[in-house]
Amino acid sequence: MNAQTKMFTGEQMSGNGNQTNMLDQINATEDRIKMLKNTNHNYWYDGGHGWIEVMKEDLIMLQIANKISGYSYQDENKAYLEEDCDAGIYFRALFGDNLMSAEFSTYRTHHIIEKYQENIFVRRLRHYKPFMHRLNKTDRK
Repeated sequence: MNAQTKMFTGEQMSGNGNQTNMLDQINATEDRIKMLKNTNHNYWYDGGHGWIEVMKEDLIMLQIANKISGYSYQDENKAYLEEDCDAGIYFRALFGDNLMSAEFSTYRTHHIIEKYQENIFVRRLRHYKPFMHRLNKTDRK
């Protein structure tokens, strides 16, 4: 076993497994980003504006939850990102800074589902406010 392989085995881990947990989190984040790049997103709009529907947990995972403005809306589990600025923050976190890329253009064509609605429900939701990540039992130790 070479030194690089050995460093990722239990042989060099500390007793609490922090390195393994960190690698697992990185892999889980990368997997989630790959999945999101192939997930349909609803684009809700009315005669005046539009919003991309996303899971709030994904804003935390992408580390952009505190970058979203009060022009977006939220319910219990989802955020509705306003189209002019906040949706761009989200998509840049997924696809990088070049939203003119072929990858994003293909995504936009095949995975953005337009949903027009008069008197749209989004406007009746709470304005978005950054939220604190709820600690789970393992985070509290």
